[in-house]
Amino acid sequence: MRTHTLRRIRIRRPRLGRPTGSDVTSGTVTGLFSIPEGMAYAAIAGLYAGVVPAIVGSLTSRTVLMVTTLTSAIALTSQSVLSDTGLDPKNAGNVALLTVMAGAVMLLMGALRLGAVMSFVSNAVMTGFSTGIALQIITGVLKDATGYKPEGHNKIHQLGDWLRHVGDWQLPATLTALATIALWAVARAVKRLEPVALLIAMVLVSAAVAVLSTDVELVKDIASIPAALPSFTAPDPTAAPDLVQGAVSVALVALAQAAGIVPSMPNPDGTRSDINGDFRSQGYANLANGLFQALPSGGSMSRTGVAVSAGARTRWAGIVSGVFLALVVLLCGSLAERIPMPVIGGLILVVAAS
Repeated sequence: MRTHTLRRIRIRRPRLGRPTGSDVTSGTVTGLFSIPEGMAYAAIAGLYAGVVPAIVGSLTSRTVLMVTTLTSAIALTSQSVLSDTGLDPKNAGNVALLTVMAGAVMLLMGALRLGAVMSFVSNAVMTGFSTGIALQIITGVLKDATGYKPEGHNKIHQLGDWLRHVGDWQLPATLTALATIALWAVARAVKRLEPVALLIAMVLVSAAVAVLSTDVELVKDIASIPAALPSFTAPDPTAAPDLVQGAVSVALVALAQAAGIVPSMPNPDGTRSDINGDFRSQGYANLANGLFQALPSGGSMSRTGVAVSAGARTRWAGIVSGVFLALVVLLCGSLAERIPMPVIGGLILVVAAS
């Protein structure tokens, strides 16, 4: 009887529960990160991808702390798929169709329990995959952190090019990123401030940049943030035959990234993650996401890392991040445009390294 009871406890489905103070703080930090990071990937379509997917994904995911949103790999794959088929990657109808189709593929794979194939992948392989994602994240923000955009046909070459061109790094951007990292480290060393260290570094350095009029790139230099929530957009069904293969590719990229999160982010409540459940969760998120002007989304290693580093304890952290981002876009878009990109670059370097 006892064995049966314990087994039931281990496999129980994670519940929503109540949000903690750490979840609210974590969601706030993660929502703020979604502004410059999402716009850097794909402007407004990337920004909106931090709203609906984060809420739906966090409500339904079996990996409690996983944040579902746009990633650089998904953004690049999606834009490549649309361009290769001759479709305008900025057309809302095309984006909506690709996102919905990718969501349908994810949902189908979860329903067919194809996540079982991940059980045959060794921990060493998943560790290598996660390290590769971290390297991708790091190289993706080197320009934001130092003002120099590395060149090269792969991430290793880009990292080497970045190191060889130290003299081309812009001093204001580099110092801003270093100050952000240093302030984060100081705040994190204080036990009471550890859960909000990322937020403290972001707010204080951003304020200092504004007061000192430091010449660095801001979010508004990428694109303006409209003071409006995404409106309903119907997919354009005429392009469906051209996007079938591409939707499968996007779904596989997203699911592979999400699968890399599972072993490194155990559920705090002791419940067991379920990759098939996570596949279905991302499918739900994209089916909803595609109707509101956003590119496909999936489990994000960088955004999940930000949430955990900021003290996430339950799935409420992801929900709060989506709601908070929606409020910021609606009420404080002009203020959010003033967040310096080197600040975001510095903090993402910290998260990716962790």
